[in-house]
Amino acid sequence: MKTKIADLHCHSTFIPYNEVRWNRWYRHNHYKMKQNVWKQHRHLFFPSQGDLTKLVKGGTRVLFLTLYPIEQGFMYFNKFGLGAGDLSDAMARVIFNIPKPRADEIQDYDHYYFDDLIEEFKFLDNSPRSRKVRLSLFRTKEYKFRLVSNFNDLKNFLNLNEDSKFSSATDDTIAVILTIEGGHSLGTGQKNTLTLNFSQLYLRISKNIAILKNLSSDKDGPVCPFYISLCHFFWNQLGGHAVSLWENLGKIFDQKTGINNGIETLGSLVVDELLSTSNGKRILIDVAHMSINVRRWFYYTYLPRRKLLTGETIPVIVSHTGVNGWKDFSQSEILGSSDIVHEYADARYENSQTFNPWDVFISDEEILLIHDSGGLIGLCLDERIMMGRKTLKTLKKKSRFRLPHRKREIWIEPLIEEIIHVAGTIYKRANDDIKIWDNICIGSDYDGRITPIKAYPNAKYFPKLDIMLFEGLMKRRDSEEFLRGATEDMIRGITDQIVWKNALQFLKKHFI
Repeated sequence: MKTKIADLHCHSTFIPYNEVRWNRWYRHNHYKMKQNVWKQHRHLFFPSQGDLTKLVKGGTRVLFLTLYPIEQGFMYFNKFGLGAGDLSDAMARVIFNIPKPRADEIQDYDHYYFDDLIEEFKFLDNSPRSRKVRLSLFRTKEYKFRLVSNFNDLKNFLNLNEDSKFSSATDDTIAVILTIEGGHSLGTGQKNTLTLNFSQLYLRISKNIAILKNLSSDKDGPVCPFYISLCHFFWNQLGGHAVSLWENLGKIFDQKTGINNGIETLGSLVVDELLSTSNGKRILIDVAHMSINVRRWFYYTYLPRRKLLTGETIPVIVSHTGVNGWKDFSQSEILGSSDIVHEYADARYENSQTFNPWDVFISDEEILLIHDSGGLIGLCLDERIMMGRKTLKTLKKKSRFRLPHRKREIWIEPLIEEIIHVAGTIYKRANDDIKIWDNICIGSDYDGRITPIKAYPNAKYFPKLDIMLFEGLMKRRDSEEFLRGATEDMIRGITDQIVWKNALQFLKKHFI
């Protein structure tokens, strides 16, 4: 049986869009692009992980493709006191492989994130819809992708049956769903918006949300983004972000402004407009990177109030995350002023064991909130997000000089631990082994500058991940109460839920 994957969070356009080659430079990103989203790009530190060529080789059939305008905070190197200029350009080249004209354009005072977002979308839209991919020395196969606008569109394009099962006739096909990372993408949190008043910002963002809800592909028709994360790495004037940069990265890049803040009035109104259906299609909210204060507001104030007023239950998405092992928000919250909170976070990770205990990731309380909303939890494949320091050190040592199959067995364990923890948390409360798997997905974050677990470095390895996930769950039948008595077919069914079916069922309900 061929592997089928739905990836909830992947930055397939990030590298080719930002590493563009051109014959001459035009302002506002109007440069002549030679590369496309199929290209397998090479980089000393960050080789491409989620380009379309690797994705099709790995069996990806549904791709939640994440657009992300690089934040200006990544163009200033706080530890070295560098502002805009040649040295910052050089650092951007080393860290992100961004050419100097591109780095200068991002640093510019007049840079506009929303324009950047639209240009990245155009880059994707202008990419060839099909390409012959070499599978072996003597074999090639033509693959294709399409941007889809709703579940029926996706169902027809992939030739799904009534049970949302894939047809082998479309094994050469990827259905692409647009998503966005960071509320700054709406045109705020820039150097040139920090002095704007509330009314100016609100009018600007409302206009941009309307544009997104009416976004259309020249080739595929309407393609309103499916979800957007309100927060990301830096202050965006909408709400606070969580600590998310490790050790020296937390010193080199300045996350201090707005870190761990609550929701802003502007952010609350933006959430209203995104979730509204009176101004076009609903755009769901991704809670990844939100501070705990913003997440508390979203779960315990905003969503109950909205349900009381409208009767709606809004499903919660966390597109790429890890399990932090804490019982609730109060235990997991990293307290401290903006000047020292990174030091507290690093000290917490230094003493961590099975899971990464940072509060940017999800506690048991949040697992249950997402489950109750009928939402999705995308588990990221970054090694530090997936596990604590002790486990990471142990697995690195354990996998040295091992054969590839044994390495895959070793490196799948952190993902198994997270899956078992999510399912077990739900089972403890409900004592029901039927629906405990319904929320778990893969949100790889490939090409989002992650450090993937060693045996699964890119999307080509999805088939091996699928096999090892099945085998790993099989081994847990004796140790986990909610897996006892499970047959091979039942474990295969659970594995299918995680790697593709949960995402498809969610889309069937909400991608309309």
